[in-house]
Amino acid sequence: MGRIVSAAVVGHVPTVMLDEDIRRKLGGSGEDTTLVEGFSKLRTHFDEREVDCFIIFDTHWFTTTEHVVAGAAHHQGLYTSEELPRVIHELPFDYPGAPELAQSIREVCKTRRIRVTNATTPTLPYHYPTINLVHHLHRDEKVLSVSVCQTGERDDFLAFGEAIGTAAEQVDSRVALLGSGGMSHRFWPLVELFEHQGYGPEHVITPQAREADEFVLACWSRGDHQAVCDFYPQYRQHAPEGKFAHYLMLLGAIGGPGCNARGEQFSDYENSIGTGQVHVVFDLDDGCAPA
Repeated sequence: MGRIVSAAVVGHVPTVMLDEDIRRKLGGSGEDTTLVEGFSKLRTHFDEREVDCFIIFDTHWFTTTEHVVAGAAHHQGLYTSEELPRVIHELPFDYPGAPELAQSIREVCKTRRIRVTNATTPTLPYHYPTINLVHHLHRDEKVLSVSVCQTGERDDFLAFGEAIGTAAEQVDSRVALLGSGGMSHRFWPLVELFEHQGYGPEHVITPQAREADEFVLACWSRGDHQAVCDFYPQYRQHAPEGKFAHYLMLLGAIGGPGCNARGEQFSDYENSIGTGQVHVVFDLDDGCAPA
C-alpha cells in the first residue's frame, strides 16, 4: 500500500534558475533569495522520509473541461520557457513518470464521477512549475504532474485532491505532494517592475495582498486549514496563483479542510516582482491523513 509522506507548497519562480551572482544582483542588497537554500532543506526532508514519487500540482498547466494528469512512463526533452526564454532555455530534463499512479487516479475518479484525463502523449507540453522543481529536487523519484482545471472552483479542487489521496494509497509508493505555485500573484506594471525586484516582502504588489498572504501563512502555521478555505473567496481578490488550486488539491489529498497539519516555512516569505512566494512543509504527523 502507498502512503503520502510529505506535502509542501513550493515556490518555482524563474529566479531560482539563475546563477547565484545574478540572483544577488537582482536582490539589490546583495542578498540571495531564500528559495534556493530552501530547496536543499526540502531535499533533506524528502530523504528522511524516503520519498520515491513526486506529485506536482502545476500552476502554469491550465486545462478547461477536466483535470489532467501527465501519466507517461518517461519524460525527456529540452525545455525553453515561452514566458522567459532569456532565463530558461534549452534546459534538458529526463525523469521517470508514474503511470501506475496516473491510472489509479483515473480509476478512482471514474467511481466518483470526477472528470479526468490521463494524458500519455509524448508531445504534451511542459511547464516550469514542474521543470524547475525537478531541476532542484529530483534524484530518481517518479514524477506525476497534475493540471489546474481553470473552470474548477474550491470544492472541485478539494474533491480531486481527495481522489488523488485515495489513489496514492493504492500504489506502492512513498509520495511527496508538491503544490508548485505562489501566493498572491499580481505583477508590477512593466514601467515599475524593475524597481521592485528585491526579495523583501515590502515589494509585494499591495499592502493588502501582503496582509492576505500573511493571514494564510499564520493559518498554516497553526494548522487551521478550515480558516484558509473559509477565507478563499476574499483571497481570490488578490489572485493567488492558479486559483490556489495547488494548495487546495494538496489539502484534499491529506484530509481536506478538517486537516490540522501545521506548516513550517522552509524559506522566508518573499517578493518576486509583485507576487508572494514561500516554501511551506506541512507536518503530516499532526494526525492529518489522506481521506
